[in-house]
Amino acid sequence: MSYIENTLMDDEEMVHITRLHPIILLMPAAATSLLAGSFAIVDSIPYAQIVVAILLFGSLWRLSDRLIFFLSSEFGVTSKRVLGKTGFIRRTSLDIVLGKVEAIRLSQTILGRVLNYGDIEVTGTGGTEEVLRFIPDPLAFRKVVQEQLANLEEGDRRESDSVHR
Repeated sequence: MSYIENTLMDDEEMVHITRLHPIILLMPAAATSLLAGSFAIVDSIPYAQIVVAILLFGSLWRLSDRLIFFLSSEFGVTSKRVLGKTGFIRRTSLDIVLGKVEAIRLSQTILGRVLNYGDIEVTGTGGTEEVLRFIPDPLAFRKVVQEQLANLEEGDRRESDSVHR
């Protein structure tokens, strides 16, 4: 069971859940592959294998860090909140009640448009801003948040109408 599913409140429903886009693994994986392949090339150069081994260790470390970050991060929208969690040992979580969301912005680079990932910035009341980075299919995520906000406003309007009658 995921972190987000474990934090659901009573009568709260999961609407959308996603993880990070795998693009965060691209650069560390490419560097690791390049360095691992370069061992044969630097075989005859003195001390070069030591330098390559040190760089390879660093890129393996970064790749494992990004892989743990990728596997331990999740983001979701419920009927009441926008939630996010990143990290395994050092955890950072986001929990914004839908009623406190003032704006939701999407930003995508050219590569993000091509590979369908982007950053979602959720602005809450009081000017708090939370950025969810490397979200796959960010248009769908934003649409789900906007739909839940509309449902919340519609429910508030119905309650207001029934009170005034």
